[in-house]
Amino acid sequence: MTEVNLDNVRQQLTALNLKADKMRIVTVSAMDEDVLESCTSNEGECFYNSYMNVIYGKGERYVLGYRLENEVIDHAIIRKGDQYFDPTLQAEGDFKEYQYAVMAEFTVFDMMKHAKSNKDFPPDVDYIFSKASKFKNVIDVERLKK
Repeated sequence: MTEVNLDNVRQQLTALNLKADKMRIVTVSAMDEDVLESCTSNEGECFYNSYMNVIYGKGERYVLGYRLENEVIDHAIIRKGDQYFDPTLQAEGDFKEYQYAVMAEFTVFDMMKHAKSNKDFPPDVDYIFSKASKFKNVIDVERLKK
């Protein structure tokens, strides 16, 4: 697994007007190759891929947040049971487990409802910030007002 400096990550998330201490950090694992083969995994399209994979039952939740690297990267993954997967990155090959800061998780119904109000695009970080009052558990709404 790629090691990251969690203090540095928290500072970056806080600078993005997030409540870093309220965000869960999870480990993203590799999925079985046979399951990966049946997943939507277009290169560089994590939001679309995760959206489609939840619609088609490859995952139970659409998960929005940040890949934790030297610089945090907004990214979407899927959850099945209590495990988190990233078919987009795994399909690129040479996948290593990594840590991920969860901003929000959506059931298929909630994900589609949000997509409908987002011009049929899957929810992304910009969309979540546009609805900040509904996500004030992880977004520092007071800092946004400054």
